Amino acid sequence: MALDQIWKQQLTLVTYGNEFLNQDLSFSRWVQHSIFNQHAFAFRDLISQHLLAQHFQVWLEGLKKQGVKRLSLHRSTLLIDEQNPNPNVELLALDHFIVSHESHKKHAWIIGKELAEWYNADNDYEAPDAQRSKIRFETMWRYELSPKFAKRIDADLEQPKWKDIQVFTNHELFESKFAQDFQDPTQIGQPYYGLKSALDVGISTKLALIPTDYQADYAHETLYRFDALYDFIQAQIQHPYNNEGETLTPEQQLDLRHFAEKIEDLHSKFVVKVANHYKTAHIQPQMVSDPLAGVSTENRHGFSKPERPNLAQSSGASSVIKLILITIVICVIGYYFGL
Repeated sequence: MALDQIWKQQLTLVTYGNEFLNQDLSFSRWVQHSIFNQHAFAFRDLISQHLLAQHFQVWLEGLKKQGVKRLSLHRSTLLIDEQNPNPNVELLALDHFIVSHESHKKHAWIIGKELAEWYNADNDYEAPDAQRSKIRFETMWRYELSPKFAKRIDADLEQPKWKDIQVFTNHELFESKFAQDFQDPTQIGQPYYGLKSALDVGISTKLALIPTDYQADYAHETLYRFDALYDFIQAQIQHPYNNEGETLTPEQQLDLRHFAEKIEDLHSKFVVKVANHYKTAHIQPQMVSDPLAGVSTENRHGFSKPERPNLAQSSGASSVIKLILITIVICVIGYYFGL
């Protein structure tokens, strides 16, 4: 299943919401953010089912009055063994949920839906087309986390090592054999807007999903690259032919689908890192000496490429040792990144 695009609204609520909570960012600057076009949110308490706020502006203003200092985004796998205390509400199996942090407690805000007592079918009721709204409406349900789960949230907020993440994602995805003909998207160097096309945003405001007050070039670039790589692999899945026009074998097609799932998994994890640490999401460019001009220059994207072992220039035991050390480093980075 493809990563539900609701993560874009969740990311925006966390990043701009934190700027409102801590920097008094005015709603006039972002309340009409284009990522919320055709989306509406309500906020309710999971136990009482009472309506707490009918819009994210009211929600954030209420959180601030209650002393909330921070919002964070987390993968839903953190709550996999938690029990839903309200059988009248179905909490949806989406990839992420938001947490609000007060001094001595934390609340999870999980997207879900009320269940109709008189409707027992497994599938959702489908009204006639003319009676359906084009706006996607979601309810976020507030649930206080127990100390055990609150500790998991704190552990999930460890400052990421962006350089290690870059090395790992390049090795696992962008330099994979499946991405052999992949080309970086043309949007590299632009803020990440999260829009699939040049949408007519009307009177709304076209802003990046991450406030551009901070240097977060690596986050913007990598989000674009994730989108482009996923589309690149999906095109191969839809048209499973090699460069010679031959149909890929069933095993090769299965490998492509597994690789697409891997992209989604690492993308989901990367979104969490960006949401919680966007202020530091940049990598210092590595200066490379130009022997012809006698000056220093940078690579094309401003980010250093991870060095790859040149096995042709090594020999014997030295080559084997280097390869083992590189494998160990990749495994350590993979463990840090959540695999």
